[in-house]
Amino acid sequence: MRLRAGFTEKAARIGRIAATVLGAVLMASGCVFSSAKVTLRVDPAALDDVRGIGEVRAEASHESERDGKTQVSRELVIDVGATSGREALDKAADLLAARKWVITTQNRPTIVLMESARWGETYATLRPFDPAYFEDKPEVLEQLKKASVKEEPLVYLDVYEGTI
Repeated sequence: MRLRAGFTEKAARIGRIAATVLGAVLMASGCVFSSAKVTLRVDPAALDDVRGIGEVRAEASHESERDGKTQVSRELVIDVGATSGREALDKAADLLAARKWVITTQNRPTIVLMESARWGETYATLRPFDPAYFEDKPEVLEQLKKASVKEEPLVYLDVYEGTI
């Protein structure tokens, strides 16, 4: 009987030690997770969906950071077969709406903000194209120059995941 009691006490002690160690590990991992950097990126399938509304004439990435979060957005210049910037904005918004994107805010003919109903926390800002959007990215303007496209009927889209 004494052997069994000693075994039970030993098992209980091991259990308490294991619980203490497990608690310490969980607390330490919580601290590690809370200080980890978060990077928000658009799902590649969502980008393919956006690219599918027309012919992509130029594309670039943009990173912004705040409160330990990095947001990587994709900026696209797309030809949707329009004849003016205003028509390009309207047509792009209609084409995205047909792909389950929902207009959240608009001030036409200047800007339309949309959210994807298929990819949670994925947003797009649409505007008639203006070269000024890429003043800090001459490689994008060079892509457009090489493609010999008229800039007036293009639409600019900034696609991003979440908000920071």
